[in-house]
Amino acid sequence: MAEHYPIAPQVVDPIETHINYTIDGLIGLLNVRRVQLLELVRNTREEKRAAGIARDQMIAQLTEAQAHLQEDLRENPLQSMQKRIVQEMNDKLRDLRNNIPVVTQLKWQCDTRDLETSISRMGEIVQVPIGVPDYAAFQTSTVATGKQGSRPGELYGPSGVAIHEDSHRIFVANYYNHRVEIFSDTGEYLNQLGVGQLYKSHGIAIHRETVYVSCFGDSNVYQFTLTDMSLVRKIGGMGSNNGQFNCPSQLTTDPIGHVFIADTNNNRISVHDTDLNHIRNITHQSMSYPNDVKVSRDRVYVLCPYNNPCIHVLTIEGDKLHSLITKGQGMDVLRPWFFCLDPLKNFIISDYESHSIRVFSPEGNLLHTIGTEGHQRGMFYYPQGIAITPNGRLVCVSKNENCALQIYY
Repeated sequence: MAEHYPIAPQVVDPIETHINYTIDGLIGLLNVRRVQLLELVRNTREEKRAAGIARDQMIAQLTEAQAHLQEDLRENPLQSMQKRIVQEMNDKLRDLRNNIPVVTQLKWQCDTRDLETSISRMGEIVQVPIGVPDYAAFQTSTVATGKQGSRPGELYGPSGVAIHEDSHRIFVANYYNHRVEIFSDTGEYLNQLGVGQLYKSHGIAIHRETVYVSCFGDSNVYQFTLTDMSLVRKIGGMGSNNGQFNCPSQLTTDPIGHVFIADTNNNRISVHDTDLNHIRNITHQSMSYPNDVKVSRDRVYVLCPYNNPCIHVLTIEGDKLHSLITKGQGMDVLRPWFFCLDPLKNFIISDYESHSIRVFSPEGNLLHTIGTEGHQRGMFYYPQGIAITPNGRLVCVSKNENCALQIYY
């Protein structure tokens, strides 16, 4: 129960209130970044002793920066506060970047961009989870690559998209080229997967160092290892029995590695373990031709683009909670094809017929529209797979002739 204090006969200084509010926000952001740095250093694959030294240096510098920041805020007048804070933090961030191990460099740069933006606003600090794209700033894509074609790095009918959590590499199911293309998160072509083994690759999901690919052409699901890009196993074949599929579409994994497969023409979600052994099916009378599926800690989200297009929200056990109607009832998406969720549980939907990307709140309210019809950068022609990298980059593919892969950040 909240405590109630008697009103004291004093005047609240608005400048002091503003300073305290800003200090609290900055300290909170610094603490968040310190925790993230500790986690990054723990996970680095560099030699343990070198990583430990780097971690201790970063913590010490952040602690020193925080102490200096608090001291400066107490001693300096308001009119010079913003300039001094920005200069102080820029110096510290520059020093930290120069000493961060290579494997953590990219994450730290993206995280600090959030911090620098927050500092510059001064007094308007809002903590947003790392990994939420700045949709309002996306006028055109930062990177546009992967033009239509069949040569390495080119895309012909790109479909599903998945992101490798640690390296941020982008994996694209290259449907008519019967393979998977691999790009960096800056659009550089890196490698291929499944050449000569896949037939009309459609959906893709990644869990740690394992890649799962579904194929329309043979109704199989394939498992590859990223260690040497080799095929581990395949399951399926046309049918409706457990472990069989009828045009499997997109697939996803949960935190422990269970694979959820949108078995489109069987009107179900087929759930498998990490070795693709069948566990159970999720079905519902209103689940009609599912094309995409996503899983959070306690929810399963199923996109059904045909008939009455909607996203069904289910419990992790498969019990239906509610549906978000995407066409004609609020969300106004003509043909939702693929979707993903950001850390705030916003829905990012590729609208196949309006040639655009649309962002909706968890309640189904339209927040942003990205792109128009066309083949140039910042435009889409039948957008397909969509994903968000851990550092907040929006990745989407479409049937564009000139830029089939676009990255926004």
